[in-house]
Amino acid sequence: MTIISMDKKLSEEGADWIAEMVSEDLGGFVPAELVDLIMEFETQIRTSENDPEMGHKMMTEKLVPLLEAEGVPLKEGALTPAVIEEILFWEDEFHAMAGQARKIRS
Repeated sequence: MTIISMDKKLSEEGADWIAEMVSEDLGGFVPAELVDLIMEFETQIRTSENDPEMGHKMMTEKLVPLLEAEGVPLKEGALTPAVIEEILFWEDEFHAMAGQARKIRS
């Protein structure tokens, strides 16, 4: 099992695109910097857990404390687990469009 990491430029483009898609989908504003932080933490988690196929629900559970430690407000009206899962879904879409499709357990 290998963990696919993107180069910095592609990752930045991905964060911008994902933020735009999630913002459009949910009718709010999701900053690209937040998406970038989630992508960075997600890569760390997949590597440290040696689980490149970790599902979105479990990934979200592992992301929440890391995001809270960074001072990201996680509550109703701010970033919720549902929004994190939406970001992860759109990240999967971006990986596929970039020719780096990944397999994630449901």
